[in-house]
Amino acid sequence: MPKSKLVTKRKTKPAKPATSKKKPRKPQPARQAKPPAEPAYSDEYREYLQRYAMAGAGRPHLSPKEFDRLDDELLDLLAAETEVGLDDEEIVRKQELEYLLLDSEE
Repeated sequence: MPKSKLVTKRKTKPAKPATSKKKPRKPQPARQAKPPAEPAYSDEYREYLQRYAMAGAGRPHLSPKEFDRLDDELLDLLAAETEVGLDDEEIVRKQELEYLLLDSEE
């Protein structure tokens, strides 16, 4: 008769009960929505916005990019005025820029 193998059970560790390792979360208070951040404007543009709010009725509202371009043009004309003077067309353009930029001393 052939030898019969004895089947022996292996000893295994007893199964651990399933426990969650995560700590329960505390309910957090609802976050308040942040107000939209004001864009980073230059000081000159902020001053323009203040002047526009006070005396800009009926005048076009300039974007920061438009304001910078027109302000640079006005500064160039003012520099030319002190150096060599302005012709009639340049004087009219200077007045238009002062009107748009609310920069006249009216």
